[in-house]
Amino acid sequence: MKLYVMNFRYIFLSLMAAICVISCADNNKKENNATTTEQSKNTENTAESVVLVQSFVDARNSYNKEKLAAMTPKNYQESFDNKVVEVKSQDDFLAQIGWAKVMDSKTTIEKVISKNDAAVVVIETNSNYINTALELKPRKFKTKYYLKDGKIVRQSFGYPPNEKIDVKANNVIYGNFERYCKVRNIPVSWEPTKEDGEILRKALEAYANREREPKQ
Repeated sequence: MKLYVMNFRYIFLSLMAAICVISCADNNKKENNATTTEQSKNTENTAESVVLVQSFVDARNSYNKEKLAAMTPKNYQESFDNKVVEVKSQDDFLAQIGWAKVMDSKTTIEKVISKNDAAVVVIETNSNYINTALELKPRKFKTKYYLKDGKIVRQSFGYPPNEKIDVKANNVIYGNFERYCKVRNIPVSWEPTKEDGEILRKALEAYANREREPKQ
């Protein structure tokens, strides 16, 4: 009887141990599946974030105000180094698209530095007719796009750490352009509106097509 009880106890404990192993394995499998699902979801969200930013840049490069309005909220902003707010609202942003079109402004994403479902950080270059007329290289920025509910809600930008800006040389170039226009009574305006862009474009074209003095 004692042996029977011991055998029964042994069998019972063995069954309980087996059930525990199966249960633990099942739980681990569920946890692993949940983790895999979450990772897959995060990866999918991250990929969608990059696509959203690229779509925004494409819409900006094609001056599609309707699409840009749909991709941004009313309180959309752009700031330089998170300090100087250059675009204060969606209305302000859309009002500048006319200037961008007149000036052939284009942005190119060179590299994606980091990405998640809340923000995408890129290195991008921007150029427009000012670069062409004044023979300036395209400007390079490190830009962070902030995302929420499938929209670009804000962006902050600054120069990349290794980007060298020759401020003195640029000042000379801009100074030469403005002096050229001043002595010839050619109006110049730097306001970011379509009308002011047309004024600036004409001045830049006159300067780019000027008769250059032969180099000594």
